[in-house]
Amino acid sequence: MELWFIVAVCGAIAAGVSNFFFKIAAKNNCDAELFIFYSSLTSILIAGGLVILWQEPVFGFGAVAIILLGSGFISAASGSLKVYALRYIDSTIYFPLFKLLTPALAIVAGVTLFSESFSVLEWIGLGVGLLVPLMLISPAENSRQQNLTMGLVLVLITGLLSALTAVAGKYAVDMDVPVFTTLLLTVIGLGFGSIGLMIYKRGVRGISSLIQTESSPLLLKTATARAILISFGVWAMLFAFSLGGTLSVVQTIHSMYILIPIVLAVIFYNEHWNWQKGVAIGLSVVSLAFLG
Repeated sequence: MELWFIVAVCGAIAAGVSNFFFKIAAKNNCDAELFIFYSSLTSILIAGGLVILWQEPVFGFGAVAIILLGSGFISAASGSLKVYALRYIDSTIYFPLFKLLTPALAIVAGVTLFSESFSVLEWIGLGVGLLVPLMLISPAENSRQQNLTMGLVLVLITGLLSALTAVAGKYAVDMDVPVFTTLLLTVIGLGFGSIGLMIYKRGVRGISSLIQTESSPLLLKTATARAILISFGVWAMLFAFSLGGTLSVVQTIHSMYILIPIVLAVIFYNEHWNWQKGVAIGLSVVSLAFLG
């Protein structure tokens, strides 16, 4: 079992737990943009500290740096919309569809942009991985949702945005940008993106009022915890790329994180559970076995 595979799995676990905090924010009506803002501040401190510790350069990367900053800006929009989506539909609907779309787009990007190729076993693993989300959805889920149509629209948007950020990260690593520098530039873009979203929503003068009225202890705790976990998750994905992992396989492994917020949502918020979801967990293990 190769090191990049182990790193990718660890990153997926961290990402899975971190995404459950989106559910907490959604259930407690936390302001989505402020949630992303505080999360980005914590991530910048973490990434900045790692860059200083490892003495990695920050400047001199030209267009790649701009792409990474733009990727972070896109991530801010995706994260904010994810909170809104989870107000409309359950985790058991959102995350499966989200992680069906993103890896599929990553496979297309990997083949067309990075000339990736796969063995027969890897193709089987990719295929099984894409089946996992479908096993988590049934027609009976429709009646349990607040606004299924709006939720599905947001799934499509956030899936596309997430795929774009993964492509940007893979491109930066291939262009020899250090991993911690890549992470730092991305989360700086995330911070600017969250500020831009708050200005769009409340105006420049409204930001101060938003911070004062919506900065609850729950929001601060969930945003901070989410930032710590997702910083590790993103670093792990980038590090897996640097160790030789392909965009398609690493992103498919990363997609397995959907099982974690789903299980946590069932435990803490009594979301629906059935045999199909159990089968999905089994399929995810089979998929990882083929990919590893």
